[in-house]
Amino acid sequence: MLPASCTRKAAIALAAILLAGAGARGAGEIVPGAYCPIPQPNQKPDCLEPARAHYGGFIDEVAGGAPSDAAVSGLEADLARGAASERSYLALSTLAYGYYHLARLAAASPGGDPGVVTRLERWNALLSHAYASSEDPTWRGAVRAAALDVRERSPAIQLRCQDAVGQSAGCTTTEAVLRGFDEMGGEIGVRGSLHRILKRAAGESGD
Repeated sequence: MLPASCTRKAAIALAAILLAGAGARGAGEIVPGAYCPIPQPNQKPDCLEPARAHYGGFIDEVAGGAPSDAAVSGLEADLARGAASERSYLALSTLAYGYYHLARLAAASPGGDPGVVTRLERWNALLSHAYASSEDPTWRGAVRAAALDVRERSPAIQLRCQDAVGQSAGCTTTEAVLRGFDEMGGEIGVRGSLHRILKRAAGESGD
């Protein structure tokens, strides 16, 4: 059995490796089968390039305003299939990118196009379905990462949702989606895993 000091060093080294990998994804590196974060302002979304073969019309239209139903339909269908779709991660990353742009559009024109708000509410439902329809922890972690990314990067848009007892309520962007993930007891993603690793390395309980 390895001494406790060696076990702790190994855990810390693993955490450093995982953090480095997470940083590479955030920088726009193309990582097949992984979520592509929303690019920073004026940053080219390089990791979305593989998605252009399937969702190029959507990506182009959403950058200039609200996308057409024709541009959205294929993307929504792929995300609705969840992890079973061969384009699941591409669809997830593309939808988060579109969500961010539509939220900015809605924030810039409050009370403007009600169809934009309706679209965001529909995408919240799609994210919830994508998460609940699979028990694959990698996929669930990616869906959670997308919902967190949208919440942290987008302006606060008021959307309709359901509260804990099923009554209609007001929520901000993906707030209700993330709450639903927590209620399902799902995966908490890379950051939560790193937190547990580092707590164990310090000799604390990971629970």
